[in-house]
Amino acid sequence: MTKATPAPLPEIPNRLPAKVKGLTCPSCGGALDVATGLRVVLCPFCETRLLVLSELGIRRLAVEPQVDATKAREVVQRWLGSGWNKDSRLRREARVGEAFLSFLPFFRVQADCLGFALGTEERRRTVGSGKHRRTETYEVDVERAVERSFDRTYPALNVAEWGVEWIDLHGDTLVPFDSSTLVRLGMVFPPTLSESVVKRSALEQFKKEAEPATGLKRVRFRFLESLRERLTVIYYPLWVVRYRFDERSYQALVDAQDGSLGFGKAPGNDLYRALMLVATQAITLFVGTTIIQLAGGGLGPLIFIGVPMLAVLLWGWKRFRYGGVVVEGTGAKKRPGLSRIASSVVRRRERDKLLQEMVGGEPW
Repeated sequence: MTKATPAPLPEIPNRLPAKVKGLTCPSCGGALDVATGLRVVLCPFCETRLLVLSELGIRRLAVEPQVDATKAREVVQRWLGSGWNKDSRLRREARVGEAFLSFLPFFRVQADCLGFALGTEERRRTVGSGKHRRTETYEVDVERAVERSFDRTYPALNVAEWGVEWIDLHGDTLVPFDSSTLVRLGMVFPPTLSESVVKRSALEQFKKEAEPATGLKRVRFRFLESLRERLTVIYYPLWVVRYRFDERSYQALVDAQDGSLGFGKAPGNDLYRALMLVATQAITLFVGTTIIQLAGGGLGPLIFIGVPMLAVLLWGWKRFRYGGVVVEGTGAKKRPGLSRIASSVVRRRERDKLLQEMVGGEPW
């Protein structure tokens, strides 16, 4: 009896993106059909390049899924049976159940930051010798130029349930968003966060990272600006795979594009947690007492090795304290600035809600 081959996933048709109609060329008066999200338009009649002062909507793209439900279940099954930090019974008793495809929205913010700064930088040097040896501090005139490109993704909805903080679009095939086709493939979730707030917060984060005056004691001149700012909504496919273990339901997310584990949550191994705590304490005590004995006692060696010993103890304590639930996956690793953007969105929502109660206006 031969094993049935799973049906291939249907491809998303490469349709043309949505267009904004009703615009005319200021040079020749010809009608223009501009794709949403574009800023530079070429008139098809007089071939004049035009700049759109306000954004004509937001470009919406989708990523084609390349992994079927069977492979997604296999990825979750392999993950449950790997690693010492997860419960050892998962390999035998976990039952992988249903899997459904979902398209989660993410904001893709792209920008180039150009900056220039003139100022003084503080430096130190050692002069003299013997008893007259001393350290001097002096300032040096410096100039700095910065040119950096940023391309990052941020969740467009509350990811507390999903756990995926960001996605990697490197090498992915992007196609125009078609809601009717995506609905036939799986569940499509709309964005719930403000595009303007996320874009503004992301640009502020980009400028902070590209700041040319960082480290200067005195700044005489500073220029920093962002160029070619682009905001796109990306609908990314993820397989939601549910499994049961110990009379409880869990779920894991599998990247439907490359088949990697996007986010997974599983019960931890209590024996592993206890061993990590005891082992780190034993190692630090053994190494610390040995070094002190070899050094002849005193507080000097203890202070020297105190910092690495505390770091090892903290690592073991975290494995014991937070090892009850194991969270892994490519999208579970937080990037710098995500919490800042999320907090700014929450503050904006609270402020708009208060204004709405005061004046009866619409938020956002």
